[in-house]
Amino acid sequence: MARALALCCLLALFALAADGAPQDRLDNVNVDEVLSNRRLLKTFVQCILDEGDGRCTKEGKDLKQSIPRLVETGCSDCSARQLENGVKVLKHLTENYPQEWAQMKAKYDPT
Repeated sequence: MARALALCCLLALFALAADGAPQDRLDNVNVDEVLSNRRLLKTFVQCILDEGDGRCTKEGKDLKQSIPRLVETGCSDCSARQLENGVKVLKHLTENYPQEWAQMKAKYDPT
Protein backbone atom coordinates (compact mmCIF):
# COMPACT_ATOMS: atom_id res chain seq x y z
CA MET A 1 0.00 0.00 0.00
CA ALA A 2 2.83 2.41 0.71
CA ARG A 3 4.06 2.02 -2.86
CA ALA A 4 0.60 2.84 -4.22
CA LEU A 5 0.38 5.91 -2.03
CA ALA A 6 3.83 7.00 -3.17
CA LEU A 7 2.65 6.77 -6.74
CA CYS A 8 -0.35 8.88 -5.86
CA CYS A 9 2.00 11.49 -4.47
CA LEU A 10 4.00 11.24 -7.64
CA LEU A 11 0.91 12.07 -9.66
CA ALA A 12 0.48 15.23 -7.66
CA LEU A 13 3.89 16.45 -8.69
CA PHE A 14 3.07 16.47 -12.37
CA ALA A 15 1.69 19.93 -12.91
CA LEU A 16 4.67 20.45 -15.20
CA ALA A 17 3.69 17.56 -17.44
CA ALA A 18 2.39 17.91 -20.95
CA ASP A 19 -1.17 17.20 -21.98
CA GLY A 20 -2.07 13.57 -22.48
CA ALA A 21 -3.31 10.60 -20.54
CA PRO A 22 -2.20 10.48 -16.90
CA GLN A 23 0.15 7.57 -17.51
CA ASP A 24 1.71 9.35 -20.48
CA ARG A 25 2.32 12.38 -18.26
CA LEU A 26 3.92 10.15 -15.64
CA ASP A 27 6.36 8.72 -18.12
CA ASN A 28 7.48 12.13 -19.39
CA VAL A 29 8.15 13.98 -16.15
CA ASN A 30 11.57 14.71 -14.70
CA VAL A 31 10.85 13.49 -11.17
CA ASP A 32 14.16 14.78 -9.82
CA GLU A 33 13.35 18.29 -11.00
CA VAL A 34 9.93 18.25 -9.37
CA LEU A 35 11.19 16.79 -6.11
CA SER A 36 13.87 19.47 -5.91
CA ASN A 37 11.26 22.26 -6.15
CA ARG A 38 10.24 22.67 -2.50
CA ARG A 39 7.56 25.26 -3.25
CA LEU A 40 5.82 23.09 -5.84
CA LEU A 41 6.08 20.01 -3.66
CA LYS A 42 4.65 21.87 -0.66
CA THR A 43 1.72 23.17 -2.72
CA PHE A 44 0.77 19.66 -3.79
CA VAL A 45 1.21 18.19 -0.33
CA GLN A 46 -1.04 20.88 1.14
CA CYS A 47 -3.65 20.17 -1.53
CA ILE A 48 -3.55 16.43 -0.90
CA LEU A 49 -3.91 16.99 2.84
CA ASP A 50 -6.58 19.72 2.52
CA GLU A 51 -4.29 22.19 4.27
CA GLY A 52 -3.04 25.69 3.55
CA ASP A 53 -5.27 28.13 1.76
CA GLY A 54 -7.39 25.34 0.30
CA ARG A 55 -6.48 26.11 -3.29
CA CYS A 56 -5.53 23.19 -5.50
CA THR A 57 -4.43 23.04 -9.08
CA LYS A 58 -6.51 20.98 -11.49
CA GLU A 59 -3.89 18.25 -11.18
CA GLY A 60 -4.11 18.40 -7.40
CA LYS A 61 -7.88 18.04 -7.49
CA ASP A 62 -7.66 15.16 -9.94
CA LEU A 63 -5.11 13.48 -7.72
CA LYS A 64 -7.21 13.76 -4.59
CA GLN A 65 -10.05 12.05 -6.45
CA SER A 66 -7.72 9.32 -7.78
CA ILE A 67 -5.81 8.43 -4.63
CA PRO A 68 -8.40 6.06 -3.12
CA ARG A 69 -8.63 4.04 -6.36
CA LEU A 70 -4.85 3.90 -6.80
CA VAL A 71 -4.33 2.77 -3.22
CA GLU A 72 -7.08 0.16 -3.57
CA THR A 73 -5.70 -1.30 -6.81
CA GLY A 74 -2.06 -1.06 -5.78
CA CYS A 75 -1.38 0.89 -8.97
CA SER A 76 -1.91 -2.24 -11.05
CA ASP A 77 -1.95 -0.21 -14.29
CA CYS A 78 1.35 1.53 -13.61
CA SER A 79 4.37 0.97 -15.84
CA ALA A 80 7.77 -0.16 -14.57
CA ARG A 81 9.07 3.41 -14.92
CA GLN A 82 6.12 4.75 -12.93
CA LEU A 83 6.81 2.23 -10.18
CA GLU A 84 10.50 3.20 -10.18
CA ASN A 85 9.58 6.88 -9.93
CA GLY A 86 7.08 6.07 -7.20
CA VAL A 87 9.82 4.46 -5.13
CA LYS A 88 11.96 7.56 -5.66
CA VAL A 89 9.10 9.80 -4.47
CA LEU A 90 8.44 7.54 -1.47
CA LYS A 91 12.10 7.70 -0.48
CA HIS A 92 12.19 11.48 -0.87
CA LEU A 93 9.02 12.03 1.15
CA THR A 94 9.97 9.66 3.95
CA GLU A 95 13.48 11.12 4.27
CA ASN A 96 12.70 14.81 3.79
CA TYR A 97 9.03 15.20 4.73
CA PRO A 98 8.34 12.49 7.32
CA GLN A 99 5.54 14.38 9.06
CA GLU A 100 3.71 15.10 5.81
CA TRP A 101 4.23 11.50 4.70
CA ALA A 102 2.73 10.23 7.95
CA GLN A 103 -0.27 12.51 7.47
CA MET A 104 -0.82 11.32 3.88
CA LYS A 105 -0.48 7.68 4.89
CA ALA A 106 -2.94 8.14 7.77
CA LYS A 107 -5.43 9.91 5.53
CA TYR A 108 -5.34 7.65 2.48
CA ASP A 109 -4.01 4.31 3.72
CA PRO A 110 -4.87 3.90 7.41
CA THR A 111 -4.28 0.10 7.40
